[in-house]
Amino acid sequence: MVQKSQSTLFNCFLRTSKSLFVENVQNEQILVYASCSFSATRFCLFTPALFSSPSHFLFSSGSFVVSSVPKPLSLARSSSEESKTRRSLTQSTNRAQMSSSTLNNNIAIKKMHVVIVHPEQWNGGSDRCTVALIRHFVSQGHRVTWLTTMIDEYWKNHTFDGVEIREVGLKLHPGDWWSQNVALGWHMVFSNLNPDVAIIDHSASCVPMIKWRFPQCKILFYCHFPQQLVTPSRFFLYRWYAKLIGIVEEELFGQIDQIFVNSNFTATQFCKVMPNIEKSKVRVVYPPCDIDFIVTASEKPVSRAERAKNNVYTFLSMNRFWPEKRLDIIVEAAAILKRRGYTNLHVQLAGSVMPHIPESRIYYDLLQDITKELDVTDMVTFIPSPTDKVKFQLYQQCDTALYTPPNEHFGIVPIEALDQRRPVIVCDSGGPAETVLEDITGTKIAKPCGELLADAMLHHMNKTDWPELDTEEGYAKQRQRLETEFSTRGFCGNIDRAIAEMMGDLAINSEESSLEPVETIVHQPVATETFAKPYQQKNAAHIRRAQA
Repeated sequence: MVQKSQSTLFNCFLRTSKSLFVENVQNEQILVYASCSFSATRFCLFTPALFSSPSHFLFSSGSFVVSSVPKPLSLARSSSEESKTRRSLTQSTNRAQMSSSTLNNNIAIKKMHVVIVHPEQWNGGSDRCTVALIRHFVSQGHRVTWLTTMIDEYWKNHTFDGVEIREVGLKLHPGDWWSQNVALGWHMVFSNLNPDVAIIDHSASCVPMIKWRFPQCKILFYCHFPQQLVTPSRFFLYRWYAKLIGIVEEELFGQIDQIFVNSNFTATQFCKVMPNIEKSKVRVVYPPCDIDFIVTASEKPVSRAERAKNNVYTFLSMNRFWPEKRLDIIVEAAAILKRRGYTNLHVQLAGSVMPHIPESRIYYDLLQDITKELDVTDMVTFIPSPTDKVKFQLYQQCDTALYTPPNEHFGIVPIEALDQRRPVIVCDSGGPAETVLEDITGTKIAKPCGELLADAMLHHMNKTDWPELDTEEGYAKQRQRLETEFSTRGFCGNIDRAIAEMMGDLAINSEESSLEPVETIVHQPVATETFAKPYQQKNAAHIRRAQA
């Protein structure tokens, strides 16, 4: 019987692998989760007719293994209305962008269990969103569980008091946005968790599992950018894979209760990729830039007029060393200005070099080679992986910040630079086009081009003052704008409002709400020595293994 069932499953795999659509098998539905890599392909098949429970197998080198899961999964898609007009999206956005003070005064949320699903904790904007959410919910007295597949060493000295961290290793597919959330979803299925709210990012692949295992759980998805569009220049097989997965993912997004996007640009792209998702579900909520922390970390921001003038005009780029960030045009612009006879400038290229990702190190080395080839080593300095303290010192020392990625999803660097009272040069696309005001707080170039950037840099060198940043009155106005639209308080207030609307009058785990927050650190054994100690709370924390 088992061999017959396995044969049937394998035949189903052969048919469904061509389309990755939901098919009917013996009048029952079968859903295929696909997660491809060069080494193997992982599939999760849910077959109510053939098994009394969902089944999972790994197909690699012509073999596969079937294992059972406790309960069947309902594949019924939640009903959705016809696509609404852009006005609906705008109205949702306006509701989400109320002032943070109003949000905090009007919302009272019962104590609940919040699970945050965020794979791969690096040191980017999405990772800082996760940290902001964790600290916010803990400060409100909620029980918080954080599921992740890895935590970068950047966070090794950070403490996360009152949060249960479950680091679920996934050695088969490192870096893959689809399978990691599948693994985290399976961990939730077999865990002792009982969440009221799940906050997810990166991929919706775990949504059906959460909805099946925890039907009372409300799901909020924060979309930093549609994953199908994140790396359009990658190998064609990856693009093919991402497109097919996107077809399945649109079905999964229909089951999510609320979707946040990080900018109007991302909202537009999301609606193009997911045209059948109800527009009323989508809201624009800018990611948090912890304004209060910036002031604490860097003391009071000082304008260029108040500090000693630099010997040469200093430009600062603060960005990850990654090909899509287009840092190469900064080196090119420096070479162009040098050829024009402008040598009274210096460029600092600072940012994270991610040792676990080959593209980051390769691009970092490539930029150094370009700098030598263009003979601008005397004008360009590389500062890899600066600490937060060094980062804000660099902001204070520079005259203008550079942010060159085109179609950036949001971009927190311009916010940090503006808060430090420095003008910014950005590409006129994506999130930065919404945060930088032309010739008021910075300059926008039409596209990532060395010639255009060189012209903009020369404009900044010749511009003597920026009243909205240099004067106290102007800066107070900009500071108010930053606090209203981009602060951590406003971001968390919008999250609270969305949760309150989703929960309605639903009772929230009255039994569990009285429990003390669980202080458990969960790590793979290999990571215990390097990561466990920094993450331990002030009280002794129990460390145990997370089974993926």
